Amino acid sequence: MITISSQSAVQVLSVETQIVDVKVAGAIRQTVTDMVPQHTTFVVDFSKTNLIDSGGLAGLVMLQKFIKGNNCQLVLCRLSKTVKSVFEMTRMDKVFMLADSIETATATLNNH
Repeated sequence: MITISSQSAVQVLSVETQIVDVKVAGAIRQTVTDMVPQHTTFVVDFSKTNLIDSGGLAGLVMLQKFIKGNNCQLVLCRLSKTVKSVFEMTRMDKVFMLADSIETATATLNNH
């Protein structure tokens, strides 16, 4: 469901499912929770995801609260047009840092 790789000090979580629901978002959150405090910068790659439902979005909001509360950083990247439009319609694009590529996301984190 989620694979993890590293690029410098950034942990890249690749979501391997087409639909992000509350279960998948919970797995992402748990994976990040388990890696803090050893790691503090995270990129979540949604390149294989075509849809995010309300439960998945709520789970990601909970993840963002955890990230902020633990002085970590998070960038979501490679969102499909459909997924990106969900973030824009719900104004979550103002809450999350979004990037078009893993490289851009990593650079964003390294410059903060």
